Amino acid sequence: MRFRLINQKKPAPIPNVESPVKANVICAGAILVKKDAFLFGKRSAKKDWAPGLWDIVGGKSLKNELPLFTLQRETLEETGVQVLDAELLTSADVARTDDNAPLFRYHIYMVKHFKGKPKNKTREHTKLQWFTREALEELPLALPEYLPLIDEWLAKNR
Repeated sequence: MRFRLINQKKPAPIPNVESPVKANVICAGAILVKKDAFLFGKRSAKKDWAPGLWDIVGGKSLKNELPLFTLQRETLEETGVQVLDAELLTSADVARTDDNAPLFRYHIYMVKHFKGKPKNKTREHTKLQWFTREALEELPLALPEYLPLIDEWLAKNR
């Protein structure tokens, strides 16, 4: 099953924007960048969300947790890395491509300031790896929209 972003807002000034997502599931994800490389993890084949695909680190918010705190907590849990600063790239609903059913609200951040060396700390991913922007084009990504988000960020930060 493939997924895509819908109802995209760039950037969303308010963390919890109105969304048609049922149960108000909020998620946050981090694209860690170091020099000219971006950190992605290969999702475990046993996961419901994007099994076997390459994805950014992140996860679901706890009750009443703001997306930025979710980002910091999930990145620390999954990689052992402490997020020092993050730039919100977009907020959007993630939907299945077959029926457009929204699954969750996703806040995607670029993280260029962090402390620590990323290590795979959970079973979310089978491995973590740094990729150049060009190398990402060859990967089966959980969301193809990661590439234009990275491109927009690169254009503003070169």
